[in-house]
Amino acid sequence: MENISTILQQDTTGTLDIIHAAFHTYLKHASDMVFIKDINLKYRFASLPFAHMVGKQSVEEILGRTDFEIFDNPELAKRYTDDDRRLLEIGNDQVAYIEPLTDDHGHPRYSLTSKYILRDASGTTIGILGFSRDITREYIARRRHQQELRYLFELPEDTYAALFMDIDDWRIIQHQRHTVGDQILDICKTMEDFAENAINCLANSNDTVTRNFYQTLSKESMYRISESGTRHYMLKYLRHMPNGEDLWVRTDINFLIDPENGHLCAIWTLRNINSKIQQSMSLQQAAEHDDLTGLLNRASTTRQIQQTLQTDVQSQHALFLIDVDNFKSLNDTYGHQAGDRFLITLATTLRKCFRDNDIVGRIGGDEFFVLMKNVPSSMIVAEKATTLLGISQVFCDEYPDLHLSVSIGIGISPLNGNDLDTLYMNADKALYQAKHKGKNQFVFA
Repeated sequence: MENISTILQQDTTGTLDIIHAAFHTYLKHASDMVFIKDINLKYRFASLPFAHMVGKQSVEEILGRTDFEIFDNPELAKRYTDDDRRLLEIGNDQVAYIEPLTDDHGHPRYSLTSKYILRDASGTTIGILGFSRDITREYIARRRHQQELRYLFELPEDTYAALFMDIDDWRIIQHQRHTVGDQILDICKTMEDFAENAINCLANSNDTVTRNFYQTLSKESMYRISESGTRHYMLKYLRHMPNGEDLWVRTDINFLIDPENGHLCAIWTLRNINSKIQQSMSLQQAAEHDDLTGLLNRASTTRQIQQTLQTDVQSQHALFLIDVDNFKSLNDTYGHQAGDRFLITLATTLRKCFRDNDIVGRIGGDEFFVLMKNVPSSMIVAEKATTLLGISQVFCDEYPDLHLSVSIGIGISPLNGNDLDTLYMNADKALYQAKHKGKNQFVFA
């Protein structure tokens, strides 16, 4: 093929004008960042995206200027200038290399850049032509993809396994595991086996969230999670381990795009969080329960009763206010240790007397309250109160000289109030009546 310069020298049909016009049109409409520098590294031509990249609103603002006159950051200007000087000294084109761009409000940016030496007809170097394309998203995605893949082989000590899957192809690409404690998990070859194994290992039959997640696990369900805008999805659940032990684990799902084929992929990790959950549960237990009796404290009981009254408005509930008669005489006569033992015994009695789903708590001192949920009739409530008085009197009679007993005031919701404040006030009035009538009895509001 003839040399282009020879063609242009012999041209008589306006080819040079056409090329010149085409190049200017290209620079005007190019989406890539294009620039031309002369031998003194002054900008002679540029595309508008390049002008925007260097922080200018128009191409005219950079023409005839050097990097030091354009960039506010002298270190950045020096870096670009030194790069171009080395290119001119070496005399070889640099094609398709990645370089950092100016920061975008503190966020790093990257471009795929090529720079070509410009020479005149005699071969003398006259400038540089540069092409750059912003590949920040692709570059970060590829780097993150590589980091995630490395994670498969560098599992933290608390991680049982990591699984790399292609969601588009719905297949497991790679699976890595190691022993945590004395536990090591089986490797699943298909996503169907993986989901079935997770369901079979659920230790809590009431965990419908985790069960439904794995029962409906599919390419479509994974896409729905990803399209919701999240890059990370997490599940915490109690898992039955190979040695028969039940431990708390956490499944983390991190979505990423394979930069090679554009497929949606995900990396799953399964971590042991048992000690963290146990510690959290212990702290929650301490925060919600009374130190002495182990019952719910006043704040926790109040919160749970309010929630029940607000959410289960169609049912009838009974609020018991329970007070020990003459309790002060027990502390005064036998000491506070004896008083504490008595309260612990009464708390144990309350737990045994009421159902597991009833709310049992200590108000403070010798006062307790209980919400008996979903009671069909006042007769059932009266039977429960009678039983409680009878059982309580057994250990009250251990101190015959003190005349200990228990008095109970009862409010029925919604009859005596459909909120805790009203219900408590009416039950408290009933408790006062029980004491006024001679104690050791229950009274309905």
